[in-house]
Amino acid sequence: MRTLVVGMGLMGSALVDALLQENLSVSVWNRTPERCRRAVDAGAMHVASVAEGAAECDVVITCLANHEAVFESAVTAEVGRLLTGKTFVQLSQAMPEQSRKFAAWAARHGIGYLEGSILGYPKDVREGNCVIVYSGDPAAFHGCHDVLRAMGAKPHLVGDRPGIATAFDKAFFAFYYAHAMGLLHGAAICRAVGIPLEAYLKLMVDDWDWKLPDSVTADALKRGDYTVREGTLETHAHAYNQVAPYCREVGVDTGLAEAIERIVKAGIDLGHGSNEIASLVEVLDRKGGLHHTDR
Repeated sequence: MRTLVVGMGLMGSALVDALLQENLSVSVWNRTPERCRRAVDAGAMHVASVAEGAAECDVVITCLANHEAVFESAVTAEVGRLLTGKTFVQLSQAMPEQSRKFAAWAARHGIGYLEGSILGYPKDVREGNCVIVYSGDPAAFHGCHDVLRAMGAKPHLVGDRPGIATAFDKAFFAFYYAHAMGLLHGAAICRAVGIPLEAYLKLMVDDWDWKLPDSVTADALKRGDYTVREGTLETHAHAYNQVAPYCREVGVDTGLAEAIERIVKAGIDLGHGSNEIASLVEVLDRKGGLHHTDR
C-alpha cells in the first residue's frame, strides 16, 4: 500500500521511519524540501507537491504543525479530486470542529476519512510501542490497517464520527500534563528544602506503582458509584490542603495546589465529602455527563 506522509517534523519523520521499517512504499512532502532528505536517504521518495503524491498513493497522512497547515497544503480541490476512493489520515493537531471540516471535505470528494491522536513520543513510534487512537470511517480503518499498525502497534478505532479522536486527544493531554506538572511540582518542593531529587524521582518513577491508586478511581468511574472503599474525599482534602501553605513557606509556586484545592472544595460543597475522590468528575464535568457532539 503506497503512502504519502505530509510533514517532516519530529513526529512525521518518526512515522516515515516506522513505515519504512515495515517495508512499505512511502513518499514524503514538506514545505521545506531539505527536511525530506533524511527520509529519502532511508528509502522514501520525495514528491514536489501534495497533489503529486496524492496521485500516486493509496493513503495520505498529514502530520503538520496545526490545522491551518493541513488546509493550506492538503485539503484542496485538486488533492480531493486525486484522492477520490482513497484514504486520508489526519494526525495533525486540531480541534473537533476543525476535524469535522476535514471530514466534510473528504466526504465531498468520496475519500475515506480518519483522524488520529498519537499518544506517545517519536521514539515510541520508531520502537513500535506507540498507541494511536482513531475515529472516522470503519471501512477506511480496516482497509489501511497495515499502514496504521506500522505507525503504532496498537491502533484503536474509538468512534466513527469525526471529532471523536481529537476530543480523546484533549482528554489524554489533560491527564498527561496534569501528571507531568505533579511530578515537577513535587520536584520543586524537594529542591526547595534540600531533598535529593534522585531519591524523589526513584520513588515516583521507579518504585511507586501508580496503577494501584489509578485503578481505584477508574473502577469507581466505570461503576458510576462513588461509595467509599479506600478513602473519602474529606480525607484527601485534609492531606492536600497542607500542600499550598507549605509551598508558600518554602517559596514554591502555589498555583497548581490552589487549583486542586478549589476543585476538591467544590466536590465537598456538592456533598461528596464521604465519597471516593472519583466523585470529583461531577465537578469537572459541568454539564453532568450529557452526550455532546464532541464526545
